[in-house]
Amino acid sequence: MYRYIPLSRSFKGPAIAGVSVPDFGKGPFYTLVAPHLDRLFRVACRLLGNTADARDLVQDTCLIACENLPELAASSNPDRWLLRVQRNRFIDRARRRQRAPVVTLRVPARTERLASTDAGPEELLLRDDDERALDLAFQQLDETHRLLLSLRAEGYGLAEIEAITGIGKDVLRARLHRARRSLAHHLDAREDPTSQPTLVGSKT
Repeated sequence: MYRYIPLSRSFKGPAIAGVSVPDFGKGPFYTLVAPHLDRLFRVACRLLGNTADARDLVQDTCLIACENLPELAASSNPDRWLLRVQRNRFIDRARRRQRAPVVTLRVPARTERLASTDAGPEELLLRDDDERALDLAFQQLDETHRLLLSLRAEGYGLAEIEAITGIGKDVLRARLHRARRSLAHHLDAREDPTSQPTLVGSKT
């Protein structure tokens, strides 16, 4: 049985934006998948740049998890297992889009954010502009760079990202470096075409 789960604005608990997933009950899905839904949705939003496609990607991941619950239960790190499945589904979708490109006029919808009640209108406007610039710069990265930086933003270290992606640590370190430089370049290019790129998120 499937049910509709509404958006959790604060990303607390198992609720995610409009994703139909199996009824949690108290079975394996509840214990193995539900605790990681928020993280899956955040990563999907960063990868795809809009909530509609992110919902579809998370739902696909949940369905695959349901079909492979014994394998998921045997994993010592269910979050890494789920993110690896989501990564593979994301790559499959990207390859299909490359084979059959579609022209669309839809403007990607940004994920919902809660504005601070303490900020004034000018500060909120500047903050919104900064976030929009970051969103646009992030979506200019290639799929692999978006994936690696999304996992890094979730707090995963190199060893964990290696386990999720299957990319060797030395290659992974180099790709993360290039991803940070590319993101910095896109950000600096939007602010000042003559500026030099600055490394972003260089923690190792």
